[in-house]
Amino acid sequence: MNLLTAQTAIAGIIFVTFLWGSWFQTVKHLGKFPVHAFISIMYAISVVIVWLAIGILGNKMIPQGIFYELKKNPSLMLAVWGCGIVFGIAMQLHLTVVKRIGLILSTSVSATCSILGGTIVSVLFAGVPEGVSVPLLFFASFLLILATIICQYAGVCRDTDKYQRSQKDNHSRVSDILLLAFINLILMSSYPLANSIGIRSSLNPNGFSSLTCMGILVIGACIGSSLFTLILLQRNHGCYNKSDLSPHLLKLLALALIAAICHFGGNVLHAVFAPVVSIAIATAIGNSYHCWSYLWGLVYGEFKGARKRTYGILFSGILLFIAGVILLSINSV
Repeated sequence: MNLLTAQTAIAGIIFVTFLWGSWFQTVKHLGKFPVHAFISIMYAISVVIVWLAIGILGNKMIPQGIFYELKKNPSLMLAVWGCGIVFGIAMQLHLTVVKRIGLILSTSVSATCSILGGTIVSVLFAGVPEGVSVPLLFFASFLLILATIICQYAGVCRDTDKYQRSQKDNHSRVSDILLLAFINLILMSSYPLANSIGIRSSLNPNGFSSLTCMGILVIGACIGSSLFTLILLQRNHGCYNKSDLSPHLLKLLALALIAAICHFGGNVLHAVFAPVVSIAIATAIGNSYHCWSYLWGLVYGEFKGARKRTYGILFSGILLFIAGVILLSINSV
């Protein structure tokens, strides 16, 4: 493997983590507009973005054509498509919980579960290239999990510094935490699974090109998200005021466009860079996007009023995120 190419890929994946850790900040600006409806709009725009990229870059990246690839391996196409449907539903559930309990706590739980699930799935289904230490890979993943635990403790200290929650609030929070654990450990693993089985690499020569895999995945995500939205809108039809469903159109589309570029634009970039350093390494580095969530949580004032000791604990966790990414980078080159 060319060292410069690997370094470039790692830099690209780190940039993707910023995109992934930033896109759902748009949810904070929706007002009363339903989160699930916004996510479906975002995925619809994502379909357009990804397939425009396929139309523009397809001849260079897919010499035989995307439909030739799909026709050659229909079972793999259905598997990736199914992963996309599950991923779209999982993202809907995840963002709904995030809006209820805040970025800091939700990221602590989701990061721990997604790092564990994503690493295991990518190692089992994608494998690791020769020369990459599997124990070191899991140790780096452990550092990322430890980082989330420390940051979560910082969130507990933040709550103690600012206010005391009622027993009812605590019960509600426990339920949300258990839901987040299921979403990120089980449902969210559909994304690394799709990458592991769907993207062609030296360890998976029968996979699709990166663009083909993302083209299938985004359609599945859009379908899963839209079905989820239709069901909720039908069930909660009487709960929404007309003003809730009719925000400023340009603002809504702008937010959805930003989210789509960061989310699935990031997915496309990750799919392009991942085979260079292996899917397993790229998945582990990609999970460091949670660090950006903590930083955005600070920007949005979730730690306002906390003591200096609490800030120190939080930044210790962030430093562990950085250490884990550095270790993974060294392990891949």
